[in-house]
Amino acid sequence: MPAHRFRILALDVDGTLLDPDGTLRPRTMKAVTRAARAGIRPVLCTGRRYRRAWPIAKQLELDAPLVCNSGAIIKDPAGHRTIWRADFDGALSADVLDLFLEHDQPAVIFTDRGPLDPDFIIREYPTGRDGFDDYIDKNREHAEIDAQWRPAVTTRPDHTWPAHGRDSIFHICAIGTTAQMLEFQAAAHNRVGGRIQTFVQRFSSYRGTMCEILRHDAGKWAAILHLAQLWRIEPASICAVGDDSNDILMIKNAGLGVAMGHARSEILSAADLVTGSHDEDGVAMLVEDVLLA
Repeated sequence: MPAHRFRILALDVDGTLLDPDGTLRPRTMKAVTRAARAGIRPVLCTGRRYRRAWPIAKQLELDAPLVCNSGAIIKDPAGHRTIWRADFDGALSADVLDLFLEHDQPAVIFTDRGPLDPDFIIREYPTGRDGFDDYIDKNREHAEIDAQWRPAVTTRPDHTWPAHGRDSIFHICAIGTTAQMLEFQAAAHNRVGGRIQTFVQRFSSYRGTMCEILRHDAGKWAAILHLAQLWRIEPASICAVGDDSNDILMIKNAGLGVAMGHARSEILSAADLVTGSHDEDGVAMLVEDVLLA
């Protein structure tokens, strides 16, 4: 498979670029650099907040925009400019916030501010809920507590950036046990229907499981397509690599969809190709043995 076929290499971060300890291994780093020098543009696509994705891009010496918050926002590291953001409209914001209230779930409301400002807003802390409070404990310096917070309302027809106000909802999550989050996910879809999409994910660094809520047309693949259109690149020229549920659409739709070897069965079955696990430098194996072979 010739290297020139692919012009974008969309890379999940946790469990893909990074090993289980959250380390970017030298072999993987070298491989991503080689891909970039060969004309393939690596783009980080992560569930992480921009603040936490940006240092990884700097370590890799990448200047491409970063797809963050599970694909709800694209940020340009040059000046921290927002390129695209999937804002909720006013009606959806109200319905989703009502959902949290009705099910007595405290919310983490992610923000799009400067790199030195808070990354998310919460209405109270501590809550006495183990998973939620553990997440806030570990990110307290980046949290704003505001019991009176209300979202800005976006009135643009397409509900995308720029929003009217700095704190429109574009990514919101609940945190609890896995069973609680699966139940909350079902309740969200029953109430809001096709206007949202959700991801229930468990991260080894936190005690709780997250139920993330995004606009129905947001996600890593939507964000990558937005960049591809800006760069006049066809989907067939995109290689996408990941290991979790928020990677499935980009794996299914990219010209070459690649699952990490340790991924769950539904991710493996969505892929055109399975590479090594994060313990085996699976991204490096893909670059060395397929993309640049």
